[in-house]
Amino acid sequence: MKKRILFVFIIICFLFLFGCQSIEKDHSHQEEPGENEVVDEAINFLVLGIDSRGEAKSRTDTIMLVNYRPEDRTLKLISIMRDSYVQIPGHKHNFDKINNAYFLGGEELLKETIQNNFGLDVDHTITVDFQGFVSVVDTLIPEGIKVHVDQAIIDDMNLEMTAGINTLHGEDLLKYVRFRHDERSDFGRVERQQTVLLDVIDKMNEQVNSFIGMTKIPHLVHHTIKNVETDLSPQEMITLSSMVFSQPIEQIETMRIPVKDGFTNQTYDHAGAVLELNFLKNQEAMQRFLSEPTPVSDGP
Repeated sequence: MKKRILFVFIIICFLFLFGCQSIEKDHSHQEEPGENEVVDEAINFLVLGIDSRGEAKSRTDTIMLVNYRPEDRTLKLISIMRDSYVQIPGHKHNFDKINNAYFLGGEELLKETIQNNFGLDVDHTITVDFQGFVSVVDTLIPEGIKVHVDQAIIDDMNLEMTAGINTLHGEDLLKYVRFRHDERSDFGRVERQQTVLLDVIDKMNEQVNSFIGMTKIPHLVHHTIKNVETDLSPQEMITLSSMVFSQPIEQIETMRIPVKDGFTNQTYDHAGAVLELNFLKNQEAMQRFLSEPTPVSDGP
């Protein structure tokens, strides 16, 4: 049974912010060893952002794979664009947009879809309602996040500001990262999501490493616990959080699927406009990204 526990959201979804020491932007476990696999091996988390309004089924607005590598204290993030045209097990058309897998069969079908198409097993899932994002940002980062806002975003999202550098808070920041109605469409949105996520991590790391920031955590839990679901057990969360404090994350790296020149734009009657993937090119790029070692710094 899933546990609706926000603490794992803070630790995993916002990328182990308690222990993160430095961030590398790249756009192109406390038990005895062997007792729990999360101590010794890389772990893959599937982090999903959904816009649920109480309906029985919904589609994923954000699909992100988070790979935690304890051997070199690195987090690697892979954003999978929701219009990626993939083979969905049991689908009557065989292929469809990847975000439809969640609509049809929830987290389990999406995990199976990712494994079948990219050869990557998912160990745990975290599903976040977007109100959880708003609550986290407004509680831990009340001063907001500075971003550059184009006029197209202002007009489309009805933001009350002028184009240029603006400080955005929860609701407006959520609108900013979800915008897709310009010439860059989902590509721009994924880039904004990754950039903002790294900025949020940086800000939150500063906050929670201060006494005042730590005092906000109970308030954060109270207001956002209903917006997060995970299949991690309490013991697994304790193990992971202990690891983060004892082995701080050194770097965070990002990539996007599909990769550059790894897709074509196509349209199908049952799916609409899609990104048809060159699977070999994207699979190789993903495996290379995940397998490349990242040296651990000896400095502070």
